Amino acid sequence: MLNNVQLIGNVGQDPEMREVNGTSVVNLSIATSEKYKDKSGAPQEKTEWHRVAFWGKAAEIIAQYVSKGSKLYVSGSIESRKYDKDGVEMTAYGIRGRDFKFLDTKGEGGSKPAPRSDSELNDDLPF
Repeated sequence: MLNNVQLIGNVGQDPEMREVNGTSVVNLSIATSEKYKDKSGAPQEKTEWHRVAFWGKAAEIIAQYVSKGSKLYVSGSIESRKYDKDGVEMTAYGIRGRDFKFLDTKGEGGSKPAPRSDSELNDDLPF
């Protein structure tokens, strides 16, 4: 079986950091856009929003160096979560981030300069 997601997009708001059972977790929204022409040939753009959660060292790095407008590559897997809303069982879907890359060039977007590459972080990830 395969459950793999790869996204390149812009962060919609500053990441939200919290602790869960002593482990750092950061939540962020990433916007991806698709440009196309409709039947009449007029240009159109469709934007999708994706909720992504990173855990452990990756969460700490993202919280420190990513901000609204940052451009990121994210890979991970789709996860679902059931919850109760006014007596009705609901399901929410999100992405559990495994890997990321900063895609902003110097002076562009919202990212602050990172001290090291994300490939060095993989040994510290809890999954």
